[in-house]
Amino acid sequence: MLDASESDVVVVGSGAAALVAALRAAALGASVTVLEKTAKLGGTSAMSGGMTWVPANRLMREAGLEDSEDEALTYIRATAPEGWAAREDTLWQAQVTHGPAMLDFVLDNSPVRYVIAPVPDPHMEKPGAKERGRLLAPGAVSGRELGALFGKVRRSTIPQDLTYNESVESDMMRHPVRAHLRYAGTIAARRLTRSRGKGSGLVIGLLRGCLAAGVRLETEARVVDLLVDDELGGVTGVTVEQGGARRTLRARRGVVLATGGFEWDAELLKAHFPGDAEFLSSPSTNTGDGLKMATRIGAATANMDQANIMIQPPVYYEDVLHGLPLRIHAEPDAILVDAGGRRFTSEYEFNIADWTVTSTARGADLKRPAWLISHWPMVRRAWLINWYKHNKPGWLIKARTLDELAQRTGLPADALKETVARFNRFAANGVDEDFHRGTVSDYEARLAADKGLMAPIERPPFVAFQFRPSILGTKGGIRTNAGGQALRPDGSAIPGLYCAGNVMANPTGMRTPSQVGTTLGAYMTWGFICANSIMSANR
Repeated sequence: MLDASESDVVVVGSGAAALVAALRAAALGASVTVLEKTAKLGGTSAMSGGMTWVPANRLMREAGLEDSEDEALTYIRATAPEGWAAREDTLWQAQVTHGPAMLDFVLDNSPVRYVIAPVPDPHMEKPGAKERGRLLAPGAVSGRELGALFGKVRRSTIPQDLTYNESVESDMMRHPVRAHLRYAGTIAARRLTRSRGKGSGLVIGLLRGCLAAGVRLETEARVVDLLVDDELGGVTGVTVEQGGARRTLRARRGVVLATGGFEWDAELLKAHFPGDAEFLSSPSTNTGDGLKMATRIGAATANMDQANIMIQPPVYYEDVLHGLPLRIHAEPDAILVDAGGRRFTSEYEFNIADWTVTSTARGADLKRPAWLISHWPMVRRAWLINWYKHNKPGWLIKARTLDELAQRTGLPADALKETVARFNRFAANGVDEDFHRGTVSDYEARLAADKGLMAPIERPPFVAFQFRPSILGTKGGIRTNAGGQALRPDGSAIPGLYCAGNVMANPTGMRTPSQVGTTLGAYMTWGFICANSIMSANR
């Protein structure tokens, strides 16, 4: 047993939420220790695109773009799941109020830099939506000053040499070779300077800020228990397992759990996502550690059936099959059918992944499994589908005829052929009579303008893959109040325990108000809120 030590604030996890919490607490005068259970820093954040959605931010003001907290809150309320406002509105208010201050703090206390991404709010038809400015893309940041820690920043399944805006401008997802050739000089220079963009750049910048503020970082330090004061019922520290030994680390002011989701815990995943996930795209060490520790001491949970969900192709990461976060189904010559061989929604709908999780589609029972149906021109055009299909034999099914495709997928042949023929007629006429693809929302209209509204599915071989949910990160977790404090089932706060990131019960759930970046922007804000609450508490 190693000697006990102390710190004002202990942060468990090393993703963006954790690092913002650590940086803020240190800037406010606390001694801070960050504990990461793996050998790598950055968690799911480092693997992400780094996109950060923050309304009414200062980059918008500097660009002459108007926004306000009231407009942002109106938009969140308009896009939220029905019935959620009663229990989540106070958290939405806290998130919107503190988001701009969080961003100012990060920009002023770290080398993280953002630019406005050329992406609108997806629900432009909703009140309070903005055409541009809320979604921010991190610039490339050098990791030279991290020294040996640079090698500990978690790598990603997506290229991190380029920024998000550079990837969009070069159409990297469709033409990766051409994109790398176009930016060959930039990529070479960044590798020489140990610079990365996207989520890796964001984490590098936050780590540099933390080190400059005196934050202590420990890797391969797994927290296995929370220390609780028996009289007060409050959290006073943690038990850490490191190097084959255990020690206690006292937290004089509080503990922030920012340990990620529970998607890699098979039992929890089965309990809350019984339809089975196709792939997972976060670090395989996201096994719900913080969730389990907090519930053991009486914390309440909420929104456990919520997750950040996409339909993803297979990719290997650290020798384990993962999903690649890539929107691969929204193509003009692709349709979605249920197990009965019938279309059930517009393929361009923003929240399309919801249909793979919920049991109904437009009020009717959804017959599972769902399938994407297309033909070889789509695969050739979407180059990454053709590449990544090799990672899981049988994932992409090919057939010379629709009859053969029906036989190989188990779909009823007559219904499938009738559905494809009907869609082809819609494509010829330019009107989706069943689900009005391209006209339901501004988001759909933009997809149609970019990719084309509809194109016939007629050139064999025909292809299919099962349309099953893949999880970037679960969003259910510990119920918190507007100060980030963990709550008991009776609504009382657990003294000394705070939560941020995917370990907390996400107040917006599956239906996010932004196309990308909603989780990072929100979770960084909650890390900021937690630090403020800890440092203002009378303890």
